[in-house]
Amino acid sequence: MFINFWYAADEARNITDKPVHVKMLGHDFALFRDTAGQVRCVSNTCVHRGASLAHGKVKGDAIECPYHGWQFRGADGVCAKIPSLGKDGKIPSRAKVDSYPTQEKYGLVFVFLGDLPEAERPPIIDIPEYDDPQWRVTTMNVLWKVNALRGVENTLDPAHTEFVHPVMGYQGEREDYNVPQIELIERDWGTGAKVKFVTPGASGSVKAEVKGGAFQTEAESGHHGATTTYTWIQFSAAAWSRQYTFNTPVDAYHTRKFFFQARNFALDPSGDARMDERTQVVMNQDRVVMERVQPFFVPQSSTEEVIVPADRVIIRYREWQAQWQSKGWLMDVDALAAAPENKATAIPSPARRDAKGWALDAAPMMPRTQKTAQAAE
Repeated sequence: MFINFWYAADEARNITDKPVHVKMLGHDFALFRDTAGQVRCVSNTCVHRGASLAHGKVKGDAIECPYHGWQFRGADGVCAKIPSLGKDGKIPSRAKVDSYPTQEKYGLVFVFLGDLPEAERPPIIDIPEYDDPQWRVTTMNVLWKVNALRGVENTLDPAHTEFVHPVMGYQGEREDYNVPQIELIERDWGTGAKVKFVTPGASGSVKAEVKGGAFQTEAESGHHGATTTYTWIQFSAAAWSRQYTFNTPVDAYHTRKFFFQARNFALDPSGDARMDERTQVVMNQDRVVMERVQPFFVPQSSTEEVIVPADRVIIRYREWQAQWQSKGWLMDVDALAAAPENKATAIPSPARRDAKGWALDAAPMMPRTQKTAQAAE
């Protein structure tokens, strides 16, 4: 799991003036709206006696701990009130929790989980179709028992569609099947590739809408940052589907997928249920395979797998990961899992760059090894 990226925490409509508990990157957070309607996100662990802030109350621009009434400002996480000290009591400087930047976009709340200053943060991927009247966009929110990085690799894999998705391939029955040479498309925060493949076409009413039957389909898939993916499918000269998935690691073993599907055909909302049903079928085909993959995590060494040219985008994705690890962004999930029951940590927030004296240690990170630095170069 990587810090220093924007992660989709929840649908914006779910965040009100009542705290919401969200788990991301193996840590707990409290989200709420302040008096100005701004979404705030703070580390969930009260630094007094460890109570869950998300199960407290919102008091103005602060969140109040349900155990002893300590109030932490959403904007900076600093404790503004400790009732037991009395009205004029001096609040200790260490009485603060991590507060994280937030953005509302595409109907979601994104939280920046990391300590980078604003100018250095990777952007949220652009979805130009979202507000375009020439496109119809539907969304889904599902939880998979899949490691997020494994899930991204599935999206980047052009060879799996022939065998996993019947509507997109022939189950290997075509003698002329192969994955053509892959040309990488490099972008600022990720890599993708275009692939052409032959499909048997869709069925039912969708078949007529996209002029089905066996035909050549072109698709581009790629990643943006650590866990955002996109897939753009061209069914015909006029019919396109563009998919975007914000894969938020709940922990190392579970991924919350916020899935967006845009189409430039069948724009009437009456077609949403039919399209979503088809999408769910395809997504579940991936889920069934991915939840049985062993090892559960990506192998630490490429010698533990047999790599072929069709895996080129996946290998490039792993090179990006080595680059981010060389910056110190990769969490040590083994150390996190091995932490004793009397130890809590927090994802480091931007305030940790300047402020000292934190009650909770930062989450354990993998070392910036020479190997990862060389891989990044």
